[in-house]
Amino acid sequence: MKWLSLILVSLFAATAAAQPAVARLSTAGASDLAAGQRIFDSQCAWCHGAGGTGGTGPDLRRSSLRHAATDDALVNIVRGGIPGTEMPGFAIALTERMAWQTAAYVKSIGRTKPVALPGNAQRGANVYDSSGCGSCHTVNGVGGISGPELTTIGALRGAPYLRESIVRPAAAHPTGYLVVRTTTKSGEEIRGVRVNEDVFWIHVRDAGGNVHALEKSQLAKVERQLDASLMPSYESRLAASDLDDLVAYLTTLRGAQ
Repeated sequence: MKWLSLILVSLFAATAAAQPAVARLSTAGASDLAAGQRIFDSQCAWCHGAGGTGGTGPDLRRSSLRHAATDDALVNIVRGGIPGTEMPGFAIALTERMAWQTAAYVKSIGRTKPVALPGNAQRGANVYDSSGCGSCHTVNGVGGISGPELTTIGALRGAPYLRESIVRPAAAHPTGYLVVRTTTKSGEEIRGVRVNEDVFWIHVRDAGGNVHALEKSQLAKVERQLDASLMPSYESRLAASDLDDLVAYLTTLRGAQ
């Protein structure tokens, strides 16, 4: 039995050693990059923006990516995604060659110099404080819980998405923040974010941060507002320059580097 285990281990090691290493992405020629760009434009730009400028997904115009420190890691992400995140894998849709070409194009994006944002991040931090953003959002452990945590938002979202979230918050609806409006049989109305729900109960956190445990048998109506947000629009509340500054500040929030 011991000999069988040794043989299996040896076979596994030999098989692993026989696996070809991923060719360096820097060796990609013009035709490979062009093919990778076509794939990126059709599959990836939905989240990462045309040219990797960012959107629902992060801006890719940076020399190092948090989850892809090596060429192998980047190719693996294209094929398998990033577990626990919104980044899906494309192993079914892409051949190994296509995944490599896509990764090579992404790598080339990282060598382009990003266009500077119009705002000033330092002034944006002041706008964040003066606008009361911290009453709902947390940054580095400080702030409220009514809205999504923003400690790493700059590493997760691109500037266009962040701007949209500020001026049209309902259009950039974050996962896990479904707004519901409940009405009890006695006529009391409670509106807020759904924290939890099962067959018998629904827990709702209102704009003040209070959580209401509501028994469904005591409710006359439960309305799930798919296109709503508790966050107001700041399009008319902030000057254009302040909005630019706030977006610039949010893009710098990347957590521990």
